[in-house]
Amino acid sequence: MSKSATQLRRERTLLSITRCARELTQEHGLDGFTMDQLAERAGVSRRTLFNYVPGKIDAVLGPEHEIDPALWEAFLAGGPTGRLLVDVLEILRATLAADAPDPAEVDAVRRVLHSDPRLITAVHERFVEKSRVLSEAITRREGQALDPLVMRLLSASVVAMCDAALDEALATPTRTVAECLDLTFDAMSSLFEPPRD
Repeated sequence: MSKSATQLRRERTLLSITRCARELTQEHGLDGFTMDQLAERAGVSRRTLFNYVPGKIDAVLGPEHEIDPALWEAFLAGGPTGRLLVDVLEILRATLAADAPDPAEVDAVRRVLHSDPRLITAVHERFVEKSRVLSEAITRREGQALDPLVMRLLSASVVAMCDAALDEALATPTRTVAECLDLTFDAMSSLFEPPRD
C-alpha cells in the first residue's frame, strides 16, 4: 500500500526534526539547546514540534520503527518459522530497521549516543517496552500464558540481546544494530549448543 501525501509529509517533517536535534546535540550537548531553538532549526512552530515529539530525547532518538502488519500477523499465527526464539528475532530485527541506512546517518547516531548517557538509558527503556509488547504477543500466539519463569527469562533475554547489539554497533562502525542483533543472537545460541566432538 502506497503512502498518502500527508503521511509522506509527516515522515519528512519528523526526519527533519530528528536530524536537527542530532545536529544541535553534537554542537551544544543535550542540555545546550532549547525546544524553541530546535523548532527554529527545523523550520516548524513550537506547537508543531510538540505534536511530533514530547521532548529533546525523543527528538534525538527519532521515531520507533513500525513493524510490517503482515509480519505481526505471521508471528501471531505461529510463524514465520514456527520456532519461537527465531521468530522473536525476526520481530526484533524489524523494529531495529534491518534495512541498510545511510552510513553518514549511522555515524551521526553513534556520535550522539556516545555524547550523553541519558540517551543510552532512553534506548534501553525502548528495548524494555519492546520486550513488554513481545511478551503480550507471545501470550496471544501461544493461546495461553507461558510459565511466568519462562516469560521472565524470555523478556530479560530480549532486553539483554538488544542492549548487547547496541553496544556492539556503537563499538563497530561498519555494522548496524540490526546486524549486531544477529551476531548477539548467534552468540547467545552458541552457549546452549552441545559441545562438538
